[in-house]
Amino acid sequence: MLGVWLFLLPTLVFLAAFTYLPFGIAAWEGLPALGSLLQRENLNALRVTALYTLLVVPLSVALGLLAALAVEGNSRFRLLARALIFHPVILPTVAFAAVFLYLLNPLGPLQGTLRWLGLQNPLGDPLGAFLAVVLIGVLKDMGLFMLYYLAGLQALPKEILEAAKVDGAGRTATFLRITLPLLSPTTFFVGIMATLGALRNVDHIFVLTKGGPVGATDHLLYRVYTLGFEYFDFPQAGALTLVLLTALTTLALLALPRLERGVHYDG
Repeated sequence: MLGVWLFLLPTLVFLAAFTYLPFGIAAWEGLPALGSLLQRENLNALRVTALYTLLVVPLSVALGLLAALAVEGNSRFRLLARALIFHPVILPTVAFAAVFLYLLNPLGPLQGTLRWLGLQNPLGDPLGAFLAVVLIGVLKDMGLFMLYYLAGLQALPKEILEAAKVDGAGRTATFLRITLPLLSPTTFFVGIMATLGALRNVDHIFVLTKGGPVGATDHLLYRVYTLGFEYFDFPQAGALTLVLLTALTTLALLALPRLERGVHYDG
């Protein structure tokens, strides 16, 4: 037993010196830091984060499932389509956002087309910038979700699908009554991954909009970064982080068990 503690001793010393000790000597800011949450900018960040999550999660999950259904098979065209859809996943988010920034730049290749259509640069409009950020979030995740759904489709029991075909069930009925329920474990997992990704991935906001224009893309984590590392307002940044942690904990304790009741595990 002593040997085990000696083996862990360097790690424990490191944690005590650089993790636990700073907490011990820090000054407690008290409840006034939580009162800062009611500031207009913070409430806007909460609203933007909620809208972003409510759009990105269902869109990326639904498009991932549709893509998996479309590219299921081993034909050359489907393998090529599968690779193209998955390509944004392997690209760093910063690089993927930089491509969009180049395309939507006032001097970029799409600006002439936008002018011809009578449209403004999306990044200069609050709604356009928000939709551009949502689009990147969806495209970045749907390729990975497509792979999860492909694995789920390949694991479906073939005898059940063949029995449905023999009984005369059409494609729509087979999908809604058999395929979709059997994919519910995959959907449950993908939904969790999509929600966590929407709440924590803000790299494209750093590159594309920096929270603007007029706070239209001011995601909660980007707001935390701005307060903590640009304005050095650590109490307010910590209060916002506490809100995010509370939301995730509530989701884990209350929402996930309710959602899992609708999951049908085979066997």
